[in-house]
Amino acid sequence: MSQVLVFNHHSLPFDSLSTARSAVPEFIRVTIQCRHYGYNLMLLDESVDPDWFQMQLAPGYVWRNWYDEACSDSDLKEVVRAFRSLKTRQPLLTAADLEQIGYCREVGLKEDSTALPALLACHIYDSFLISFPSCEKWKKSELQAWVLDLDESHDDLSKAEVLLRNIFSFKSLEFHKSALELRRTEQLTTGRKLWSQRKEFFYGLEFIGDFGSQLKAWGHRVDILSKVRDALLCINDFVLRWRAGEFTDYQHEHLATCGLAAKVSGESPSVNNDPKKRKEREFWLPKGIKVNCQNHVKLPDGYRLHFYPESSEKTIYIAYLGPHLTL
Repeated sequence: MSQVLVFNHHSLPFDSLSTARSAVPEFIRVTIQCRHYGYNLMLLDESVDPDWFQMQLAPGYVWRNWYDEACSDSDLKEVVRAFRSLKTRQPLLTAADLEQIGYCREVGLKEDSTALPALLACHIYDSFLISFPSCEKWKKSELQAWVLDLDESHDDLSKAEVLLRNIFSFKSLEFHKSALELRRTEQLTTGRKLWSQRKEFFYGLEFIGDFGSQLKAWGHRVDILSKVRDALLCINDFVLRWRAGEFTDYQHEHLATCGLAAKVSGESPSVNNDPKKRKEREFWLPKGIKVNCQNHVKLPDGYRLHFYPESSEKTIYIAYLGPHLTL
């Protein structure tokens, strides 16, 4: 339960409709950007808004109002699509979570005595708050907070101070970049973890052939596996930006633009024209078409990561990980 964002409903509403309207696009884009670090699920407090769309952004102005307006604004087409893709979950705290803390912990801002459920959830999950910058106290990347614990008999209490991580803008996202990358690395240390968490971290990619088995059975150098992880993250990033319209087609150099440091190339004519060598590089797509996955990322020690870009679907199929195929 560590890879979740906690929606900070305490940061709403804004004082005015205009400030709420202007803040929503960045809030959505920042939330989407968090997916690059595996944070593709946002927890909501069910006691505030059981269906999310009725949450007040400003007096008399709820998510539903913004959504209806944005759907008729061509400039917000991409933002609306991103909003639809947001994944949320309730409740904010499960019965198991509450039982674990004995139903007797509270968390609040240092300068305020009020206990805030979203801050409690952020503290329990050791996660990140995702807030609206509606006032100065929510425009801080780190929030000073108190944690109050009662013992089981409720006769005694202890109080401590903690820092909670708060994301409210692209600038604050950059502030937390190192922590987000570290959390991601901790989640992807083995081939089995890469495979089991592919939907969280590589959700733009499709995997075919025996790639899953090759990844789960990985027993080679750790530094090569880290290159595989980095390559998959960069290819996934490219696919997302491709679908968003930033790129019109697949080109090797686009992967470098997305941060891929390793070299990428196709095969030579001598390989592609040799039936036996070509066959090693051919894989079936789910739609029943056999394709030549000649494009590959060059990994250390002669290892290769083969893939196939599918332009009509704007996706990339990852097909093979292993030693260099026959030349």
